[in-house]
Formats: sequence, C-alpha cells, structure tokens
Amino acid sequence: MRASRFLTAPLRAVQQQEGKLPGKAAVHQARVTARKLRASLRILRFRELDPAVKELQDALGKVRDQQLQVAWLRGRDAALLQASKRKLRTAERALDRALRQWNSRTVPALLQASEDARQPAPRKLSKMLRKRLQRLEERLEAARKRPTPKTLHRARISVKQVRYLLQVAKDALPKKAHRLDADLKSLQASLGELHDADVRIALIKHRPKLLRAEREARERLAKVVDAQLSRWHGQKVAAHTQELL
Repeated sequence: MRASRFLTAPLRAVQQQEGKLPGKAAVHQARVTARKLRASLRILRFRELDPAVKELQDALGKVRDQQLQVAWLRGRDAALLQASKRKLRTAERALDRALRQWNSRTVPALLQASEDARQPAPRKLSKMLRKRLQRLEERLEAARKRPTPKTLHRARISVKQVRYLLQVAKDALPKKAHRLDADLKSLQASLGELHDADVRIALIKHRPKLLRAEREARERLAKVVDAQLSRWHGQKVAAHTQELL
C-alpha cells in the first residue's frame, strides 16, 4: 500500500457515508472509519491531526448512542423514549456542526498530510503493534481480575485500537498476526454488548421492572465476557501474537 492510501482510502470511505448521515448504518460505518483513520495517523506519525478526527468520531458516537437508546426504549418506557429522542436531535445538530468543521478544515489538512506521507518501515509497525498488544494484555488482565464498568470499557477501547491497527497495517505485517482479528472481533462484540447493558442500567435506575430484567441480562453477558477473558489469559493470546511480530 502506498503511504498516501493510509489516509485517502478512509477519507473516501467517510465521504461515501456522509450523504447518508444521520442514518443508523451510515453513522456506524463512518464512526468505524474514523477509528481506522486515527490508526493511520498514528502509523504515519501525524498525531497533530488526531484531535480533529476524534472530534468527528465523538460526534458520531453521541448520535449512535442515542440511536441505540431510542431503539431499545421503544415499547419499554415512553417518558425515557421521548427524552432520548430529544437528546438524539441535539446530537444530530452537533454532528452537522462537526461535519462542517470536518469538510472546511480537517479534510484539507488530511489531504495535505497524504501528500507528505512516507511509507512506514515494517519494523516500526511491528514495534507499534507490540506496544498496543502489551497495553491490551494489561487492560484485559485488569478487567479479568476486577470486572468493573470502567476496567471493561478500557479493555474494550484497547481491543478496538489493536484491531483497527491490524486492519490498517495488514499488508505490512506477518500473515500469522492477522489470525488475531477473529478473536478481537468476538471480544469486541461481547464487551460492546456488556457496555451497552451498563449504559442502559444507568438510564433506567429508577425503573425497577426494567432494571431487574436488564441486570439479569447483564449477568448473562458478564459470564460470556469472563470466559473470553479467562481464555485470553490462559492461552496468552496477546503475548503469542507479539512473538510473531
């Protein structure tokens, strides 16, 4: 992959979704692409551009969060549903502002950076991924020993960072390292479901019936995540991948 494509490919992917925003699928895809773009910026050492991309990612995330809440609350609680719809409209207006900033300032800066980009050495990419894997291992172990919403959320963030870094840099990494993607995808999905349950529990804390059912659902999800974290610990999945780099 040419160095410029680390930036131009995800940029085009965001632009393809822009006309479909704030549709649910488009918000999700644009948010994922923003994360991959941030991984590319880390690879190419354009860290000064990261805050502007994160601003768009965060705006997309707030819309996505409220979309999920609206979908879940429909048919469960009318008052909370209306409150979430109001928050969704506010988040969509904020996304519009973020998109204007994105197109007027961030995109031109990213295009300029793509012209200045230099192909990263495979050795440096491997070193970067080893550091991310080490952090992932530490956060997964912290979540396994003390599975609080905070430790689990931090683990989820690290899973995403490693996964998107792997995907962006796949052509420059050993093929054996790509095997980790399936494990990361599964763990990301489970941690995401658990995170969503924690958010809902905070939302419905004054709704006893809903709260009871959601806590029971969370307990089931927590058992799945615990089994996955135990497997990562027992099989030293992250450590073995570091050895391949």
